[in-house]
Amino acid sequence: MTTQVDYLEVEDIEVFQALNSPLRMSIIRQVLEPASVKDVAEKLGVPPTRLYYHFNMLEELGVIRVVETRKVGALLQKLYQSVARGFRPSAKLTEGDHSPEELATITTGVVLDPLRLDAEEALKAQFTKVAAGADFESSGHASIGRSLGFFTEERAKAFGEKLSALLSEEFDPEYGEDGVEYGFSYGFFPVAGATQESSR
Repeated sequence: MTTQVDYLEVEDIEVFQALNSPLRMSIIRQVLEPASVKDVAEKLGVPPTRLYYHFNMLEELGVIRVVETRKVGALLQKLYQSVARGFRPSAKLTEGDHSPEELATITTGVVLDPLRLDAEEALKAQFTKVAAGADFESSGHASIGRSLGFFTEERAKAFGEKLSALLSEEFDPEYGEDGVEYGFSYGFFPVAGATQESSR
């Protein structure tokens, strides 16, 4: 079985355009471990016929692949798996005909749209427990926030490298029977219209 990588460096804007779909992102999430179209359809509560087009598109774009074919009765059933656990833009995206605005909108949507949906569900569950009388700190481990800080270019680069190293060391991609899957999304970039430290 081919090894799954942590991140796929996306060089073709068509891949991000395909990923910018709640249904296709749900499919990718369901095939982090090998699964058939039927398996995914059952998890998502939709008929398999609704998914074939999306599976074919994701396979053609190299986002998912067939990792096993098994015989079920008289039929052959394909098991699919995502090629990566996450996706990030490659610098080669800028070599196409798309405007910077279009590239920015599509690539951030792939990260931020699922983040919002996941965060809303996790926090809703946590707030529901609190409303029923549970202590907020012990009602769940959902966390979301935003911070602003001032960095020189050198410190910003060092911080980004530390963040990547922390993810590589601490973020466990392996499934376990006693584990719960957590999502982690982050953005670290100069704020548009940012205040310069010297002008504060």
